Amino acid sequence: MAQTPPMPNPIGPRTVTAPGATTPAAPPRTLDVGSITRDELARLKQSSPALARTIEQAKTTYADFLSRTPAARITVTTPAGNGGAPVLTLVPPGFDPSKPATVQTHFHGDHTSVAAPNGSHTGNLKEQLTKDPQRVWVLPEAQGNVGAAGTNWNNVKDQSGTVRDALAGAGVSAASGTKHVVSAHSAGGRALAAAMTSGTLKADQLVLLDCLYEREAGPGANTAILTAVKNGALAQVKDVVVVATGSYPADRNDKLIAAGGGKVRMETLVPRQGLSNHEASARNHLVPKQSW
Repeated sequence: MAQTPPMPNPIGPRTVTAPGATTPAAPPRTLDVGSITRDELARLKQSSPALARTIEQAKTTYADFLSRTPAARITVTTPAGNGGAPVLTLVPPGFDPSKPATVQTHFHGDHTSVAAPNGSHTGNLKEQLTKDPQRVWVLPEAQGNVGAAGTNWNNVKDQSGTVRDALAGAGVSAASGTKHVVSAHSAGGRALAAAMTSGTLKADQLVLLDCLYEREAGPGANTAILTAVKNGALAQVKDVVVVATGSYPADRNDKLIAAGGGKVRMETLVPRQGLSNHEASARNHLVPKQSW
């Protein structure tokens, strides 16, 4: 007798309560982009459209990497640290778990998504998946206005916890010597600011890609990041790279450099034909030209 295909894994952590006691939330379950079936995806669209959209986009955007031998492992989790919003994890073809790796978290900007086929970060990600099989990418999604202006990053609660859960879901255990990088482009600076302010930042290196903006109505990512740096957010960070395009006042870079205690440096923008300098900052500088 044929069995009914199982439903996709439940979304988000679950807490079971008993009289007078609460058990810790269970680890978020994982959906494998490469193996999820059409029927599972169709049902997921009914229960969680945002999660289904992320998986569907990833299937298309990274189809070439999923069909390789060995194939990339691409998963989606919904960690509590990211407010239950999807997190896409890309493990390159040829990744060797016995060797040290670099785990890079990237927060995208407006008018794109973690798996957008034409995202300003996507082209660079594809290049890096081929170029560096030991660099694993953790791509948290925003909770609102994804693909539009005013990306809502209020869901970022625990960056290090998000990375932990994403790696566990992808079956990756960080070997000794693994480095952690966190990058942010444009509106993704608000997500980085939230991680730094919450005290949950786990990074050896930060990469700030034209993201030191303020809100029209008041302080924004720039103020929050600068305040967090002054309050010691860079204690465990070894290197901070800033790429700016002149789209915001240069004194914001100067103030960050002054507060960074010698850890903050500027990297000169490399333009790219057909892209604005703002887009080129993500397309060309996700991985800094000079390592620390």
